[in-house]
Amino acid sequence: MNRQSTISLLLCVLLVFSLTAGCTDTGAIAPGGEQPEQADIPEVRAGSADLPAVEKSATTREGVAVQTIVPATGQPTVTRVFETKFERKTYTVEVEVNGSVYAGARSVDKGLPPGADWNDPGVMTAYYRRFIDDPAMKDFFDDMARDFRSVRAREGLNAGEYLEFLITFVQQIPYDPNAPAHPRYPVEVVRDRTGDCDEKSLLLIGLLAHEGYDTAFILFPDEHHAAAGIRISTGGDPSFRVFEGPETGKYFYIESTEPTYIGLYTEPYGSAEAVVVPIGDGTGRFNRVNYISRITGTYQKIEERLPFMHDRMKAWEEEIEEMETKLTGGNYESRAEWDQDHRAYLKLIDEHNDYVEKYNTYLEVYHYIADHPYDIEGVYRHIENSGVDDIKI
Repeated sequence: MNRQSTISLLLCVLLVFSLTAGCTDTGAIAPGGEQPEQADIPEVRAGSADLPAVEKSATTREGVAVQTIVPATGQPTVTRVFETKFERKTYTVEVEVNGSVYAGARSVDKGLPPGADWNDPGVMTAYYRRFIDDPAMKDFFDDMARDFRSVRAREGLNAGEYLEFLITFVQQIPYDPNAPAHPRYPVEVVRDRTGDCDEKSLLLIGLLAHEGYDTAFILFPDEHHAAAGIRISTGGDPSFRVFEGPETGKYFYIESTEPTYIGLYTEPYGSAEAVVVPIGDGTGRFNRVNYISRITGTYQKIEERLPFMHDRMKAWEEEIEEMETKLTGGNYESRAEWDQDHRAYLKLIDEHNDYVEKYNTYLEVYHYIADHPYDIEGVYRHIENSGVDDIKI
């Protein structure tokens, strides 16, 4: 009997992708195993002769003196074009960058003020706020939001969809593994078309606050790290950390370095000490907590089951091969004895092939979840329609 005609071929190599993400320098890999692409960086460098002098501002509300942007004169406006995947489409977003603001931002000393200490959240909040509260950044975010609002109006996006669109836009700006020691201003990130963890988080926080969302800095003093957060509406039961803000507000962590589901993070941020500092006066929240809970719960369940199923199918294949050898070359005392083994052989093949179908369904959904973090609605519906909840092993 030809085994190829009775046994479905099984792909025995299990590709395991990480659902969580983090700063690229932590070793996290983008879904699909691809490293974020680094964009070209303009030739202009800080300290060029045509950059203006800078001025000291008054002290911040926490008493730490910082510099402010003094726009240069005669610098041309440039347009930066970004391709952003969101849900089932790819959008072209054009952002006009004021060259005078950009040149001024490049010349600012961005180092930590003397005496700054990560153990003082007030000082660190003041330090990071300068990058989005600077008066020149208000004009930048006005310019930046113009094309986003056009997309929202054209596509009829509601407040929740618009929030997800803004987040995935920033996540898809290429990560910069060679970023400077101190953060660049949001205008620099957009102009340079690249940024690291802190820089892209600052851009995202500023953009969300400008567009009316309840966003926050999430400071991790021991890790010397600042991330973006978005306030959530109650609902769902996520298996990951929800960050408590003041006045009982609850926030999800937003990984800004690459496309990642809202709320997910890498360690040590799941257990590290954190301080949540709301920014702006926006009221918009992330409402699809139940969607994220369903998506991540399904992914984790499949991830736990795939290795077990793979090993079980491998054992079945070995047993089928042994039975086939016996049926084709064994010594039987009677036809009835051979028929009995043959029936057991066919039953095992049926069980194996049924298991292969379940495994392949799991594997397809597993990869679909990993590959589409920019389409929360679509992934949720894909899970609903896949039948994975009905699979019993």
